Amino acid sequence: MKIGILHKGDKVAAVTEKCVVVQRKNGEADILPIITDETGLRVDTENIITIGYGDNVVEAETEDGVTIVNF
Repeated sequence: MKIGILHKGDKVAAVTEKCVVVQRKNGEADILPIITDETGLRVDTENIITIGYGDNVVEAETEDGVTIVNF
């Protein structure tokens, strides 16, 4: 099995049974949830969390494309 989530310059920061944390080349980190379904293991692309640079603001986008911001 191979999980292809790294790009050139990225590093794996942590691995658990539920997620992989990737430190991206630009310094941000992605928390990629790993789920098991009828086809086996896969990355839950709908629930990836990116930890980036900013002023302690949390942003999320709805299915309709609306951005919700929490301070």
